[in-house]
Amino acid sequence: MGHKREGMMVALYITSIERHTGKDLITMGLIDRLRRDGFKVGYFKPMGHSPMKTDDTTTDRGAWLIHNHFKLDDAIEYMCPVVITQDLIMQNYIKSVTGLRERVEGAFKKVSEQKDIVVVTCDRNFSEGSSLGLSGIQLMNILNARALFVDSYQCNTCVDFLLELKKVIGGPMIGVVFNKVDALHFEEIDELVSPFLNRKHMEVFGSLPQDTLLGSTGVQDLVDHVACDVVCGKDKLDGLVENFLVGGMQVDRFIKYLLKTSGPAVIVGGDRTDIQLVAIETNVRCLILSGNLYPNETIITRAEAKGVPILVARDDTYTVAKRVEGIVGSFQAEAKKIDHGIKLVDQRFDFEKLYEQINL
Repeated sequence: MGHKREGMMVALYITSIERHTGKDLITMGLIDRLRRDGFKVGYFKPMGHSPMKTDDTTTDRGAWLIHNHFKLDDAIEYMCPVVITQDLIMQNYIKSVTGLRERVEGAFKKVSEQKDIVVVTCDRNFSEGSSLGLSGIQLMNILNARALFVDSYQCNTCVDFLLELKKVIGGPMIGVVFNKVDALHFEEIDELVSPFLNRKHMEVFGSLPQDTLLGSTGVQDLVDHVACDVVCGKDKLDGLVENFLVGGMQVDRFIKYLLKTSGPAVIVGGDRTDIQLVAIETNVRCLILSGNLYPNETIITRAEAKGVPILVARDDTYTVAKRVEGIVGSFQAEAKKIDHGIKLVDQRFDFEKLYEQINL
């Protein structure tokens, strides 16, 4: 059913208590449905932490993903006006950087022109940007935005955090959508948590399940983010990794863990040919060799025969594992993940309740 918009433009700020809760997933699901329901929709990410170059513009990788997927009309430089780099952080520590608020205000004015609603995404969590004068609460004031929190539901701790934030934010905090929910918790959310939060003037707009596909990481993303050379399997980089194993143990113990793990990639020292061969023979999604050590011909031949990509990283095993940890849980650009995620939001999010809450 289509909707008609009357009155002021709405800024909806998608944020969270913790990182990697699925904000980009919810954002893309919202934009897709809002557009299909006939609204003029803008997208805005005040700050980003993943710099990338596109043409002559430095922007955020996540903002570019959304801009590119929806083929949005607004210029990419306005969609993410502040890109956080280590240099910017250091400059701010030495002497407070000025002009960021004005930059955000100016860019948002451009993006929000002739829009019914602008979906604003927080990059990490609600407190990010405090040192730059651009925390969640400050951005909400700058943009006159309502806040929708996206958080995983593990226990009642997140409910306590949400209630404390409600005391600080007040009316503009409209509610929460729970993501990555274990099947055991759906009944608890529906029958206990939602009515409880509703009595505290906070809506629950939906609960999305833990999803294997959405929780996976693309092999190509590992190449891009871990700074790897692709030794073989360049035609297999569209594979998706569900889990990671570090092959730093004895072979017999490694085999036990490997057989219990679905869709794994294995991070292992470039000198551990015993682990490498076992991993290849069990058809892992990819092999990441650390220490800038390249595999021998036997390993390459077996990997090519089995269709297992081999990536070589310059860093040691521990550093590679930390880099991988940094991208696990982020919403990357595989088309099948995006389409699946948008469909999931469409099925599990209460859009009618949202429209009522923000007067769309």
